[in-house]
Amino acid sequence: MINGREKQEGVGRNMDAEREELQQATKRFIRSVFRTGVSVAFLPVSRLPRKPRQHFYAAGREFTHGLTSLIHGLADGIEKMAKETN
Repeated sequence: MINGREKQEGVGRNMDAEREELQQATKRFIRSVFRTGVSVAFLPVSRLPRKPRQHFYAAGREFTHGLTSLIHGLADGIEKMAKETN
């Protein structure tokens, strides 16, 4: 009986290890697919001369910074409205 439990626990640990390994492999695969897509999207930009490319990247950073600021502002406004209604 004890051997049976030990075997079941061993199989359970094996399944958990396999599940974890599969999750890690899936994450790596999705990340690599995403990076490949980004690289393909930026291929025309990488063909630009150095100065225009730097300007493009700087504009992209400013855009994403502005977008995140807008989202944070909206979230703060929603939280404020939620607190006022309570």
